[in-house]
Amino acid sequence: MIETVKKELIDRLIRVRPKLSPKKRRVADFMMEDYKRLFLMTAKEIAEKCRVSEPTITRFVMDLGFGGYGEFEQYLKGVLRDELTSVERLLKTGQDPDTDSTLNAYIQSTVTNLENMAKLVSEEELKHLASIIFHAESFMVAGYKASATLVCYFGYLLKKIKKNVQIDTLYAWENLDYIALHGKGLVLFVIAYPRYPVRVLELVEYARQHEVEVICLTDSLKSPVVNLSDHYVIIDMEGFSFVDPFSHIITFLGALIHEIAHHDEPASARRLTKIEDGVRSRGEFFSEETETKADYDPLKMAYFNHL
Repeated sequence: MIETVKKELIDRLIRVRPKLSPKKRRVADFMMEDYKRLFLMTAKEIAEKCRVSEPTITRFVMDLGFGGYGEFEQYLKGVLRDELTSVERLLKTGQDPDTDSTLNAYIQSTVTNLENMAKLVSEEELKHLASIIFHAESFMVAGYKASATLVCYFGYLLKKIKKNVQIDTLYAWENLDYIALHGKGLVLFVIAYPRYPVRVLELVEYARQHEVEVICLTDSLKSPVVNLSDHYVIIDMEGFSFVDPFSHIITFLGALIHEIAHHDEPASARRLTKIEDGVRSRGEFFSEETETKADYDPLKMAYFNHL
């Protein structure tokens, strides 16, 4: 799919080139030399490199069928999202002259992602996914690289309200054995965001060999995991830098946990109560009560008395 999109871009350039003016032809030739470099450049920088005016760049991308350079830039992002390295993404944002506040930029990115998710993910979709997970005899949540942070968050909370939950962030042999042992009774929930690790695809393919039901949470219908899954949820993310903006996805996972817990609220409450009783008996968290029982260092007390 990715190669098809690249070919489409090159085909567009080849198709329009004979009809272009000499100035626009220079732009076309430059873009065909290294289309990946375009994403790291502004329209002004491309214009300077090709010795043309900035409006010429705008008119050129319109010749390609885009509404303007902003639309073309978004198209490039879609083509390159699976290829850009952390260094390239860092350089891209570092060159943005309009960024006067890093915190505000991240906040705006989060708001945009939340708004987009609210439009694209329905309540029915959430409830359907929660029902599948709730009724699964055994369950595994898996994801690697940066997506592993989402796996740990979701798996940690799900274990509190559901038994037989396995977490895989390492592609370990124990987890492959878990898949082989549980087979049809297992639901595998894969979280896969760019750049997609090959190991994720290997895991899903192995799971399908054992007739495991597969759900994927990913960013696009072009994600290679979608075609290997029985169910999928698409939550895109607009990033400001090389740091993956996962806050809206964590919001979705939190809502999903909540929905699963309320499928059988009394059972969830009983499990949580047992966990809380154990935590309390171990004195696992700080409280004023534990503070009063603590043994104080006499030297420390003498020091404060001296003050």
